[in-house]
This record gives sequence, C-alpha cells and structure tokens, in this order.
Amino acid sequence: MTLPRTRRFACLLVPAVFGLAACGPAPQPVTDEAVQTQPVEDTQTQPSEAAQAQIESGTPPVDAPLTGDAASTMLAQIAGIAGAMHAAAKLCDPNVSDAQLNQAKDQLRQEFTGMGGDVGTFDGEFASAHEKTNAQFTQATPAQQKQMCDELEAMASQSTPTPAG
Repeated sequence: MTLPRTRRFACLLVPAVFGLAACGPAPQPVTDEAVQTQPVEDTQTQPSEAAQAQIESGTPPVDAPLTGDAASTMLAQIAGIAGAMHAAAKLCDPNVSDAQLNQAKDQLRQEFTGMGGDVGTFDGEFASAHEKTNAQFTQATPAQQKQMCDELEAMASQSTPTPAG
C-alpha cells in the first residue's frame, strides 16, 4: 500500500509545476476606496465573428502552443521547476518509487511539448535543475534538509486533497 505522503509527493509534480505557470501575479487586496458604490448598467459582450462561428459549430476552443521569447523563457522555467521538484520529492521521501517519479516526469514532458516546448529543452532544463537541487540538498545541514522537506510536504498537502477516512 502506498503511503499518503508518498502519493502527495509524486502527485505534487504536475499540478505544482503547471499550476505555477498558469498563475499570474497574486491578487491585490481590495481596499474600501476601490469598492464601486454606483450601480452598473447591465452590458453584454458580443463574441467576435470567429468566436460566434466556433460556438455555433460546436467546435471546442483551440489550445494554441506558446510562442516567442517570453514563452520560451517560461517553458524553460517550468522544466527547471519540474526537475527541482522531482529531485526534492525523491530526496525527502525515499519511499517515492522511481516508477511514480518517472510517470510524473513523462506526463510533464508531454504537457510541456503540448504547450510548444521541445523535448531537448525540457530534458536539459530538467536535468540541470535536478542536479542543482541534489547538490544543494547534499550540502545543506540536516536542519536545513528537514526544513526543505517540510516545505515540500506543506506544498504537497495544500495542492492534493486529503482522502476522507
């Protein structure tokens, strides 16, 4: 039987990595001055002709791959985060199987290429961050290692629903 903690570490990789990519800056708190007190007229936004044709045809929206320098930079960062998380999961919980980690890595690679990245970039950035995380962990004191693992476990428990029981 797989330990819940082990499952959380292995399952943390995909949502944590791609969840970070999808998130923009943190929302700013609303102040009393920012609250609108005047009534707002009910307006409707009309879809473009292309969007309307797509709606009428029942065609699902197209997921276009990311392009440009900013996208390349973001994709490289995603691959690096994946490599670091992969290494941390293995270092912090030796009960996580290589099969679980490889499955998560393969899924990340597939999603990465689906977003417009290439396998070579993914593998290079992943390996580089994996090595760096291993080196940092090895050079850290036991207290620092524990803190790193505690932080990873906290992230895993926040992103993975806890089974009832």
